Amino acid sequence: MCFRPAEISMEKNCPECGAKNDFNNDVCDQCGAKLPSAPKIPGGTPGAPAGAPGAPAAPGAPKPPAPGAPKPPVA
Repeated sequence: MCFRPAEISMEKNCPECGAKNDFNNDVCDQCGAKLPSAPKIPGGTPGAPAGAPGAPAAPGAPKPPAPGAPKPPVA
């Protein structure tokens, strides 16, 4: 099962010469230019720590308050 969004490529295009490079490369294989860093994945990363946006709560964890609900008093 693949959870990677379709718009994320596993290659980087060089901003100087346009060559396709491996996702992990920091410099272009073709011309040696510095490649941009990888973009952040929208909605969090699969396997992200608990509390990440879109992550399910751990079994037995307290449910977060509903949006707009009053906050409980701090002891």
